[in-house]
Amino acid sequence: MMSRTEAAETPLPRNEKANARRSQVIQAARTLFAEAGFHNTGMAQISKASGVLVGQIYRDFANKEAIVAAMVEQDLDEFLYDGVLCNACSTGDHAAVRVWIADFVACEEVDDARIFAEITAEAARNERIAAIFHMIDQRLRQQLILALRIIAAADVDEDRLVTVANLILTVSWGVMQRRVLWPGQVDRAVFAPLLACIDAQVDALCGDPVEQAACA
Repeated sequence: MMSRTEAAETPLPRNEKANARRSQVIQAARTLFAEAGFHNTGMAQISKASGVLVGQIYRDFANKEAIVAAMVEQDLDEFLYDGVLCNACSTGDHAAVRVWIADFVACEEVDDARIFAEITAEAARNERIAAIFHMIDQRLRQQLILALRIIAAADVDEDRLVTVANLILTVSWGVMQRRVLWPGQVDRAVFAPLLACIDAQVDALCGDPVEQAACA
């Protein structure tokens, strides 16, 4: 059996080493983008913070936008395949779906919200970032529609699901922006009516009162 010392000295396989290096770069960029913004962060700063040479960063990522894309993909995969939602989808657990939607709207991970707020701002002036932002929006909408389909009555059409998903996205983006700009101001008194509005729309997807009671 290999000792701890031997294990520590054994070099990682090439693909694992490359993945570890990419993770270092992404994590460093995440911190710098949140603190200084996309425009004020250069590759040299990312290199210094990550400990990865600039030349090597460019071999792994064509530009800063590619780093943003990798960062977003990583975050979305973690969020969209969260255990709560996956279990709810596999078991048809209506209550768990509602909990996931409420957490989605609450957007309490302010550190992550700062990154998405930065991407949102940059998307208005950078076509490559706008494409990434569009991908985020599309994937989030698709996952919301999937979650809503579990709750909805069988005769609810796709357009209604899309409308409610868009409502949830609109509210959650607004909550996120406010949390970033004015931390602590999205309190329960403000948040409760927003959730009540969304709950009413979700209830309406369930159909008649008997089905609504089953959805609750």
